Amino acid sequence: MSGETEKWELPRDDEHTTIVGRTGTGKTHAGFWLLSQQRLDAKPWVILDYKGEDLLNSVPRIRRIEFTETPSQPGLYILKSRPDLEEETEAWLWKIWEKEDTGVFIDEGYMLPEIRKGAFSALLTQGRSKRTPVITLSQRPVRVNRTAFSEASHLIAFDLNDKRDHKSLEEVVPSGFMANVVPKHHARWYSVKKDKIWIMRPCPEADEIRDTINDKLPPLKRWF
Repeated sequence: MSGETEKWELPRDDEHTTIVGRTGTGKTHAGFWLLSQQRLDAKPWVILDYKGEDLLNSVPRIRRIEFTETPSQPGLYILKSRPDLEEETEAWLWKIWEKEDTGVFIDEGYMLPEIRKGAFSALLTQGRSKRTPVITLSQRPVRVNRTAFSEASHLIAFDLNDKRDHKSLEEVVPSGFMANVVPKHHARWYSVKKDKIWIMRPCPEADEIRDTINDKLPPLKRWF
């Protein structure tokens, strides 16, 4: 990190983070790195995967689960979803809300069920008391549930193409936030609680991040 002299800190395991950026900026890579910094050996984290992203599916010790499952053991899990599986996704998110103490990583937050159904908002608004941190990624901020921004403790922004996305994001960050010009694969990191902005440098290579995650996960034989 670079920028302010005040110490930068990783999100706590009861805080939410939202990461935005157009395709190719490094958004998913940054989310993957942030996931590697979580306490995967202390609580379960589930990737809600809408895109079948190779990077997120490349961890050897990750476990694939179905909508009927809510993991109870620490580790990293992945749940495949689609926009047409709204009812199943919504019901599963409510199960996580009821279970508590589970992290959720959402790749492409604009594909989540409609706002009126409420499970995503409930996770975000009550996440601290229920210890359900959420990392939400999206390339289109204007299409994401606003709670993902209003309840986030950390907002990370790579470059965006659409002016509507700029405007949507700047409703919840300091004035001129997106005007900070950053090099390729760098991002703007805003800590809400500190009200400070840092410039995030490019993350480590994917293999290094993958190794960090794998080192935190129990051997696969413990899953069965």
